[in-house]
Amino acid sequence: MPRRLYPILLALYCLTPMAAPRLATLEYPPYSTETMPGGGSIVELTERAFATQGHRPRIDFLPWARVRAELRQGTYQGALALWPQEIVEEKLIASRPLFYSQLGLFARRGDPVRFRSLDDLRGRRIGIVRGYGYPLRILKSGIVAEEAVDDISNLRKLKAGRFDLVLLERIVGEYLIAGDSRLRGRLAWQEPALERIPLVVGFVPPRPGEHDWAAVFERGLRELHARGEYMRILRRYQPR
Repeated sequence: MPRRLYPILLALYCLTPMAAPRLATLEYPPYSTETMPGGGSIVELTERAFATQGHRPRIDFLPWARVRAELRQGTYQGALALWPQEIVEEKLIASRPLFYSQLGLFARRGDPVRFRSLDDLRGRRIGIVRGYGYPLRILKSGIVAEEAVDDISNLRKLKAGRFDLVLLERIVGEYLIAGDSRLRGRLAWQEPALERIPLVVGFVPPRPGEHDWAAVFERGLRELHARGEYMRILRRYQPR
């Protein structure tokens, strides 16, 4: 090879982007959101973990039902933030838990629903989001589940009296309510929580010759922990 080609080939190599996963997520603040500079806590953790390994993932925001459809079509190598049931249903490889969330119910502040167990909720009309992997024991408990496209739509319908309760992760619900003047002070979390659920990133199992993105992500998370960056990211998204 002529020596004069070496600088050209080196320049082309440096300009070629490294392989990177294409991931999908939904509007699920404060974990993943287009309204925050860092994209939300799980988005920023994901981007930084891959960056430590020399990769820059592409993360697309989509309606959740479409995220799952695109995963099945092979458009994406993974998705965030997922619950265990979604990992099982989509046959994904789960990362370590990034957060543990309380899943439970929101009601109108002036019309609380008192309950001690799921049995007390039989026949109640409860808003859920289409495509979410809710625990089956809740869905099969006798509640009357009514689907919407996202959480904020459900909360607005709850305020309007369209149904009795909304099934939602506590931090997400409180974040959405606090950010909407029409909901603020009108809706409230109802104890007790129904589930404590880990939030994870899920990856499509690699085929021969492909990157094992789950393993790359795990190495990146370990690096973030070692640097102390993991906790610094989490603290930036804590309520003030």
